Amino acid sequence: MFSVTPRETEKMRSTSPISFHCPEIAVFFDLAVESARGILRGFMRYIRLNAPWNVTFVSKTVNDVDPSSLENWFGDGILAHIPDLETLQVIYSKKCPTVLLAKNINDDIFGLPDFAMSPPPVFIRCDNAAIGRMAAHYFLEKNFQHFAYVAYSKDVCWCQERRRVFDEILSQRGLHVHHFLSPPEGIDWFLQREKLQQWISQLPKPVAILAANDFRGRQVLEVCHRMNLSVPYEVAVLGVDNDLPMCEMSYPSLSSIAIDWEKAGFLCAESLDSLMKGKKPTEKTYGPIQVVSRNSTEFFHISDKLVVQILEIIRIARGENLRVSDIVQQLPVSERSAQERFKKAVGHSIMEEIKQVRLKNICEWIEQTDLSFQEIAVSFGFENANHLGQLFKKELGITMGEYRKQKKGE
Repeated sequence: MFSVTPRETEKMRSTSPISFHCPEIAVFFDLAVESARGILRGFMRYIRLNAPWNVTFVSKTVNDVDPSSLENWFGDGILAHIPDLETLQVIYSKKCPTVLLAKNINDDIFGLPDFAMSPPPVFIRCDNAAIGRMAAHYFLEKNFQHFAYVAYSKDVCWCQERRRVFDEILSQRGLHVHHFLSPPEGIDWFLQREKLQQWISQLPKPVAILAANDFRGRQVLEVCHRMNLSVPYEVAVLGVDNDLPMCEMSYPSLSSIAIDWEKAGFLCAESLDSLMKGKKPTEKTYGPIQVVSRNSTEFFHISDKLVVQILEIIRIARGENLRVSDIVQQLPVSERSAQERFKKAVGHSIMEEIKQVRLKNICEWIEQTDLSFQEIAVSFGFENANHLGQLFKKELGITMGEYRKQKKGE
């Protein structure tokens, strides 16, 4: 078997212009969250387009981080989200090329002698100002007059940066932002929930709330549900990160600002590669892509609580096989009064709203599932796919098959 000694290998590295060394990379990430998975997709895309790296995952969730796991690791580079000061110190002690995402710890620690590091780490930062700006303009376009911000933790700077710019944009329009300042990370949610509930109850309605991230956004929705507050008619909620499971499984589904996580991961790998080659890359930023609108911000300026109640009933039922008489049975008014008040507030009849909601949900099923048209038809109360197909083509001008092909890019 062909083999070379360690000394011969080292000589090859120093004399050959082509490196046969596969870099050893340690990654500190919480793989349970969508942001980390998106970053890693971008990170791996860079690796696939360039030389291969051997990647070791030091942690699978933030609670699994064990700084001592690096004590016997001697590699070429580190990529990390920094969860705490102890982990940061261990990473610095390895004195190898390091890329860190954001400065979640106060800047003053980086001047301490204990943290001297060569080469110095490179930071890839999120453009939190752009997130705050996008959220403010999104709510302004929906003509809200009352605004609020729910922080994630008072200890992280990204949370403060998003709030600051959100405040600035709205204050320029003469609008005030109410703030819920969350305690430090680690405080039990059930202790916070009562305070958040009391705070939301005192907000002027309708109010548009920006949550610092999707985790907080989902908690706001939970509190609104406990208080019987209608979302989005009394409280509209917007999160950040667009974590799909968290947003889609919230009730109602949570609107969120999508972040370009894959770009962040690509920039991380690019910067780490430069560091390992002895170059000095500059700090880079990534930012938001768009607001992904879902039910939590589908807002109508409706002050009639009876109309809001009707809209809620239709949304919960998804328009499936729902009759106006079914709705009126749950209301303290006559069908005629309900119809008049609804049309005055919304601009069309209750039955038209039922049809619109049902058609919207049918479109989502056609686009997002592989169910047969017969299965979809039966699920929405139609006798067969032909009956649904005729209605679908009449409303949209194309067949269900054509619609599915268009949406799936076939």
